[in-house]
Amino acid sequence: MITSKYLKLTLLVFLIGSMAGAQDWKEEVLLTVNDSRVSAGEFMWVYRKNNSNTNKSTVDEYLELYTLFKLKVEQAKEEAYHQTESFSRELEGYRKQLAKNYLTDQGIKEELLKNAYERSKEEINVYHILVKCPADAIPSDTIMAYDKAKNIRERIRLGEPFVSVARGASDDPSAMFNGGNLGYLTVFQTPIVFEDAIYSMKPGELSRPVRTSEGYHIIKVQDRRPESGSVKVAHIMKATPPGASKEIINETKSEIDSIYSLLLGGGSFSELARNYSDDKGSALNGGELPWFSTGQMVHEFSEAAFSLLRDEDITLPFRTMYGWHIVKRIDRKAAPGYEEKKNILESKMSQSYLESLGKKSFIDKLKNEYNYKVNSECLDWFYSVADSAFRAGSYRWYEKDIPDNDVFSYAGREVSAKDFADFISKMGKRAFSSDSIEYINRLLDLKSYEDLENYENSILEQKYPEFRYLMNEFHDGILLFEISDKEIWSKTSKDSDELRAYWESRKNEFLTEESIRARIFSIDEKAGKRRTKILVREIRALIKQGADSSSIMLLDDGFNKEFLSYSHNIYKRNENTVIDNIRWHTGTIVFKDSNGTYIVDVENVKEASPLPYDEAISFIIDDYQEMIEKNWVQQLRNKYPVRINKVILNRIKQALADEQDNN
Repeated sequence: MITSKYLKLTLLVFLIGSMAGAQDWKEEVLLTVNDSRVSAGEFMWVYRKNNSNTNKSTVDEYLELYTLFKLKVEQAKEEAYHQTESFSRELEGYRKQLAKNYLTDQGIKEELLKNAYERSKEEINVYHILVKCPADAIPSDTIMAYDKAKNIRERIRLGEPFVSVARGASDDPSAMFNGGNLGYLTVFQTPIVFEDAIYSMKPGELSRPVRTSEGYHIIKVQDRRPESGSVKVAHIMKATPPGASKEIINETKSEIDSIYSLLLGGGSFSELARNYSDDKGSALNGGELPWFSTGQMVHEFSEAAFSLLRDEDITLPFRTMYGWHIVKRIDRKAAPGYEEKKNILESKMSQSYLESLGKKSFIDKLKNEYNYKVNSECLDWFYSVADSAFRAGSYRWYEKDIPDNDVFSYAGREVSAKDFADFISKMGKRAFSSDSIEYINRLLDLKSYEDLENYENSILEQKYPEFRYLMNEFHDGILLFEISDKEIWSKTSKDSDELRAYWESRKNEFLTEESIRARIFSIDEKAGKRRTKILVREIRALIKQGADSSSIMLLDDGFNKEFLSYSHNIYKRNENTVIDNIRWHTGTIVFKDSNGTYIVDVENVKEASPLPYDEAISFIIDDYQEMIEKNWVQQLRNKYPVRINKVILNRIKQALADEQDNN
């Protein structure tokens, strides 16, 4: 069993709080335990992190705790716990998690939010044509889809109407109804590459094929306008299934027109919605829909809703791909400012996209920091060989043909053309482009990103002191847990012979509480002396006769009910004032105080006795663990030498005191 008392001391290392930041402190040794050394900087970092203002230790107190911690870790090292496979696996898991925070640009999020906010101020009316191509398509299928998209774009560029081409060529099934018009869009409503494309285009402009996970898109921007805010509406819908015949469409049109006539005649919108709308989800609520903004509804519906000028205004019947609608405006709100919209934008931001942008920004900074340079002459050779067959996966490398120089360099390291060729052979299918230069550049980005990240990861301990300190803390914390389990916790399990023997030696110190079982008959002082005297005599007589409590309470008429009461219980010390003031022995006792007179019928007195083992264990385990730890620590002190550099310790105290004064 692990107790809170023990955890406060021995598992302190696992309480990972906010990082204090790297300290500009010399690497002088403060503490040496056996052959293990702790620098002044590391100790100060640990002290700051693990000492809250509400539970703050002095430097000397914390150094004592820290020394005990290090003594235990030394024994774990001596017993080679750090050489086990399970230890290495656990430590590596902690390192991977911790390293993530150092291998991305953490500041990119706020920048992206502000950029998204600026974009959200504008809505863009977009048309598109989709040529389906799964993200994992084989190169030949990808090329075929790309070529098809280029041909479609060329048809439009040469004058064919976008809408008619969309209806005939788009793989988006909605194009048959809307001619490719997606309506007005804003941020986080399309894949980011699609969004980047539309926000970079002017009205009337036609994009080149844009690749998403769905396939290739030909995009046309029709219009750009300021954001519309949000609107709350109710609607009545008469549904027409996809591919409905003209007769069905006309029939539902007739039905919606009849409903519109009833509305014009003063009919209740909510009642008509409840009775006639085919949208059963909203019909139950009188046709009401949740608040929505541009792009969250199909284009025709959204435009109709935002076109209403006043609350309670209704639209003429109009058609969408789902059927016929009448919309009533309930309320409308202007677009919020940045601080109000920030949380909404953040909730919509894709975590994978955020990580991707954070990674790219981070790698760009590393390129600058480590003097990343590309050998353009060597890269030109790769451009020259990346023909269509090569890009489709036909990598025919001849050792003598590969240039004998480097593709790029960073931090004094060089990546050879041979290394890059091997990388292309393994990873070439992760990039695609019909352009050889773009294809090779994408693979160069993948290779340089991978190498720079791996290099940075390999030097985190040297580059960031706080990372090194944290890894030391994780390292020693795992060892502490293992050695503590062996030396303390396994010896204090409920079934351990050692714990049972300890209980036997001290069981008379862990006793059950004395208790008394009694009936208390209370006579209020308001009964008066004469009446009280009579009641005392009668109650004692009935108790002597063995009468039960109910019989005693009925010994007189209703008069007594106002002044006589009783309780029957098992009492311990300090639970009842009357019980605490009488002698604990069986029999009938009369006790008086300022509130009245009490006749106590003591039925049983239970003396204190040793607690059973199963009940006593929760009381003795803390003491037993403390005894074991005390003996263990003494053995460790005798075994491992401890040295403290007093000069450095005084410098630490002064530095921490100065920090406190400045705060």
